[in-house]
Amino acid sequence: MKILRFLLVSVCFSFWGCSSVVQKVPFLSEQGPVAKALSGELVLGRHFTAADLPQHELFDLTPEMKRFATDVTTGITAADKKAEALHQALMTSVQLGGRGITYSAYTTNTGIDAFEQRQANCLSYTLLYVAMARHLGLKAEVNEVMLPPTWDMRAGDTYLFMRHVNAKVFMPQTPRTWIRAVNTVDVSDIVVDLEMRRFRAHYKQNVIGKDLVAAQFYSNRGMELAAEGDTRAAFLYLRKALLMNDTQSYIWSNFGSFYRRLGFSDEAEAIYLHGLKVNPRDYTIMHNLAGLYKDAGNEAQYRYYQERVRKHRNANPYYIYRLALEATEQQDYKKALSLINKAIGKEKDEIRFYRLAVTIYDALGDSENAEHMRDKVYQLNTIRF
Repeated sequence: MKILRFLLVSVCFSFWGCSSVVQKVPFLSEQGPVAKALSGELVLGRHFTAADLPQHELFDLTPEMKRFATDVTTGITAADKKAEALHQALMTSVQLGGRGITYSAYTTNTGIDAFEQRQANCLSYTLLYVAMARHLGLKAEVNEVMLPPTWDMRAGDTYLFMRHVNAKVFMPQTPRTWIRAVNTVDVSDIVVDLEMRRFRAHYKQNVIGKDLVAAQFYSNRGMELAAEGDTRAAFLYLRKALLMNDTQSYIWSNFGSFYRRLGFSDEAEAIYLHGLKVNPRDYTIMHNLAGLYKDAGNEAQYRYYQERVRKHRNANPYYIYRLALEATEQQDYKKALSLINKAIGKEKDEIRFYRLAVTIYDALGDSENAEHMRDKVYQLNTIRF
């Protein structure tokens, strides 16, 4: 099993959600609220056409970008050193001879725009890095990471589920034969990420293809345009996302939230329900449905979806961790200890749990167990990074 190596750097794009009973919802039927929403009639006043849809070549490079990638890796032959040099050059300040890419959470750019504007979120930087790495002959792909859900206790116990991408560069492997290999070394694949603070090697992750990458790009950008008030462009980007990939429930969740924001509750409900048909365990959609039904005064459906989300939340180690953190802040250390041990029992590889356990044991004056927890923190730091 390969051990991932990490270069310093991340950013996350997030999708908000809620719930309801899964019903049979038509996708491309000639009638019905989903078909009406998909057509664009409610937003554009007519059915959209192919010419209306945005088109971005996400992995394109300008001549300047090609020159930059080549120049900063001149004389470097080893694949891992080349991958690292490219990343460092992109992130190093202009004053020190780099490109000076900085993190911006609010705009999903293409790789070209990220390079020219020197700003990127996790998706934009990944597009930029992967395109340049491929130009250098490296086998680079987009890697999707499933970050753990979190809860904001100060905002109505809001459920937040985040998706994140980074770049994965596959290192060449020398075939083994009976002949002794000379001057070769096993080099693990490299993950290049904008910020490692939230990332852990044990998080579920997988390389994704260009169509799903494009769907995430258009969906992200569509939600940004909706927040900016550009309803027409937002619809077209979200619609393009579904044309690129209609099997991801979070894209349906975004599409439903877009219509809900516009006041089209029937269409939003139908879209959310279709998203649940795509993924019956999408608790973000359930959360959004609960909010929609609450606003509509549908108490039965509101309570149904709220209860499904509540049961999922209460069994989740990251929610339990959040409760333990809150108890620690209130100096209720016995309660905090019980909760953090429960969280650790459910997720044994999360370093944040052990760090909080150190704090709790120190507060309780239990130096032996505090030291044991420090050892676990050290082990996870050593193994994972």
